[in-house]
Amino acid sequence: MPDKRKNPNPVAGRIVAFITVFCILASLAVVRNGSLFGRDMTELFSASSSAGETADSVAAITYTSGGEIINTTTIGKDILGYGGTVPLLIYISDGRIDSISSLPNAETPKFFNRLAEGGLTRAWNGKTLAEAAELKVDGITGATYSSNAFIGNVRAGVAYAEGAKASGSESPISAAAIAALVIIAAGAILPLFIHRPAYRLVQQLLNVAVLGFWAGTFIDYAMMLNFFSNAPRFTLSFIITLLLLVTGLIYPLFGKPNYYCTWICPFGSLQELAGKVSKRKWHMSPALVKGLDNFRQLLWVVLLALLYIGCGTSWIDYEIFTGFIVESASWIIIAVGLLFVILSIFITRPFCRFVCPTGSILKDA
Repeated sequence: MPDKRKNPNPVAGRIVAFITVFCILASLAVVRNGSLFGRDMTELFSASSSAGETADSVAAITYTSGGEIINTTTIGKDILGYGGTVPLLIYISDGRIDSISSLPNAETPKFFNRLAEGGLTRAWNGKTLAEAAELKVDGITGATYSSNAFIGNVRAGVAYAEGAKASGSESPISAAAIAALVIIAAGAILPLFIHRPAYRLVQQLLNVAVLGFWAGTFIDYAMMLNFFSNAPRFTLSFIITLLLLVTGLIYPLFGKPNYYCTWICPFGSLQELAGKVSKRKWHMSPALVKGLDNFRQLLWVVLLALLYIGCGTSWIDYEIFTGFIVESASWIIIAVGLLFVILSIFITRPFCRFVCPTGSILKDA
């Protein structure tokens, strides 16, 4: 007969776990970015705080004797990097882009500076607006979120300069984003009613192909802190992020622990698919399994401590999930990801069980 004294009130325990995780993420957002859900926490106790010009009050285009200057503060207000918006000034002369400069933002300087070092900020120089609109530019390794935000702002600014209707959205809604929303919604709902192994296989294949390699959509610390730092904006990207976090943080409240990791995470799915290659697994003693699990928990505590003290925080930009974004991922991350996929043939989901810092916080939700 089970000993009920070990968990006398599982619902209360789940609520406490959720509150704990929420407080951790909220406090990290404040420590890392100085804001919580769009509120500047550095001014929380000021007698009178003035945010200065709001995004909506900034002119999108200024005409000068030499040409035009596009300010993407308004146009790109929903395009978020790691720390928030990444507004730009795009200087245009005689129909060609002279240069692009960044306005103040909350990106980590060490990583944002890599955009200039890698030549991203100069990629559009000398291009006509039509050429700039068609230009395909890769992001900078190790600065994926900042790169994507920078590229998104340039595209939005160029579209505005061409006379396109500026919608203030991240960019025209892409097929990849729509597909990602559909796959996430399927993973969030259908497994509650369909329990066939064949469906699980299909969901996992779609998680890897669509969420992983096509859309590059997943939960990691950068995404969670981005969500907690910035004001809600009801764009497609926000809806996708919200749905992911519901499966990761809210489902466990209703007795569905590890739901995101089990049903949606593209890297978890990839490991499980790799595990199907061989039914024979390496034998691991209970003591070894417990030791590796303790290592995962210790690693999580250390990584959180680094975020709080602001030292050695670059790990957040190198979580293994970023390896799916092959065009901008670090080759080291890709190599480590491949190593864990190979290990998955012999050990069931080794990264999920013994390393994953994102999975660690979701397990406590």
